[in-house]
Amino acid sequence: KLEWLAALRDSAESWVQREPAAQIALVGDWNIAPTDEDVWNMDVFRGSTHVTEPERAVFAAIEATFADVVRPFTPGPGVYTYWDYTQLRFPKREGMRIDFILASPALAHRVTNAEIVRDERKTGKDRIGSPSDHAPVFVDLNPSS
Repeated sequence: KLEWLAALRDSAESWVQREPAAQIALVGDWNIAPTDEDVWNMDVFRGSTHVTEPERAVFAAIEATFADVVRPFTPGPGVYTYWDYTQLRFPKREGMRIDFILASPALAHRVTNAEIVRDERKTGKDRIGSPSDHAPVFVDLNPSS
């Protein structure tokens, strides 16, 4: 995981260096909670994957070039994108923020709004009829620029 993320960081940084106006979004389930605020109870996660210093360091290195464009519109604590199916984590609001949209500088300045659609986690259905354990993350972009 760490090697793959380091390779992604190097590749993505080179894309921006070659083309500063590039409109690039790095999106998805990163399986990293970059800050303690991104988990419902750090004591439960300490020593686990998702919150290790090496994971957080490589995520921070990517954020040196690519901005988390969702956090400014969805500040925490208590704002999550994932809830484990076990132990009723969703209704207890015991989640993690591990899904991100990281944008290149040229794309980041076009973001006008962002949201984590928690309600979709309650009602949305995947192809087999079950809700996902993740909530969708969206950004709105200014069409000009």
